[in-house]
Amino acid sequence: MAWLRCGSYDLDRLVFETIITGYFSKPRDHFLKTFQMIDVDSNWVLTKDEFELVEKLFSKGLVEDSIENTTLKVHFFKMDGTGVITFDDFVHFLDGLQKECLEVEFNEYAKGSGRIQETDFTELLLSRTLLSEMEKDKYRGRISTRSGVDSGISFFQYSQFMNLLNDIHDLEIALRMYQIAKKPVTQEEFQRAVKVCTGTPLDDKMVKLTFKIFDEDGDGHLGHEEFMKVMKNRIRSRGTVNVEIPPKSWRAFRKCVHERMMVAAI
Repeated sequence: MAWLRCGSYDLDRLVFETIITGYFSKPRDHFLKTFQMIDVDSNWVLTKDEFELVEKLFSKGLVEDSIENTTLKVHFFKMDGTGVITFDDFVHFLDGLQKECLEVEFNEYAKGSGRIQETDFTELLLSRTLLSEMEKDKYRGRISTRSGVDSGISFFQYSQFMNLLNDIHDLEIALRMYQIAKKPVTQEEFQRAVKVCTGTPLDDKMVKLTFKIFDEDGDGHLGHEEFMKVMKNRIRSRGTVNVEIPPKSWRAFRKCVHERMMVAAI
């Protein structure tokens, strides 16, 4: 995976891969453990020194003792390094960043209408994966033949579904229990599993759409392996590329992250 570069600022692998990308694809308790590891004195507040200590540990010698300020560090700890960030502030920052990344994806297809079609949703879901075109066509075919009157999908519905990626490992365990018990996963059972794993029920429209895409033979049962393959593949496809971004500003940094979250890197 390439290093993330915004103008003259470099974000090392720890910052982007372990914290930002990792947060987008891991349950909240995994992120909590990451923060606790960085928080050396266990006071739930990060200083710049604590942040840089872990950078050195994970950089395998690539980060020198005198670490240049990055846009992210300046945002968290001020230019002079005297600022601190709490766990809640850190979570709020990453939640906001994740929402903005999803908005970029969504608006690609919404084109100002505030809604996307079910076929658009399917393309968005598949486009960031490494599936072959033959595999993608299988899902495209299902949605094209099973879609009736399409009232569209709102950003709330889209982001709620995509946020399942944050708890996908727990959801996989929950769905596997049905396999072990040799019980089919119906829409009701899928909804129950989602609520148990995330604490919030998935919008009914998104449940029905999930089954339109991943119910292989139309018998009302979720194709568990297909669903998990696409969802986990989408996580692995998130990556970075090198693009020059002008000014050293917070807005430029966010734009930089948005662009990289939109590109799949092998």
